[in-house]
Amino acid sequence: FLTATALWNTQWFNKPKFHLFVHIPEHIRRFGPLILYATESSESFNLVTRLRSIHSTKHAPSLDIGSAFSHLHAVRHLVSSGYVHSDMNR
Repeated sequence: FLTATALWNTQWFNKPKFHLFVHIPEHIRRFGPLILYATESSESFNLVTRLRSIHSTKHAPSLDIGSAFSHLHAVRHLVSSGYVHSDMNR
């Protein structure tokens, strides 16, 4: 496979994901079948972060994204029958 790829297009060897193919035979020998070896599953989380940064002011994108995730986490907590305990509610 690697030889055929090298004859076809040598630029593929510069891709980080392509480097994983070099290690696959050894991983199969050591650990067995490649279960959950896909890299796209973790990369799908980039979409979620990118969607949160659409409404960013671009001055402090990390702060904007963090605030958006914090708000979503609070909403998820409340929607799933969570509550906020406060001493003022007693």
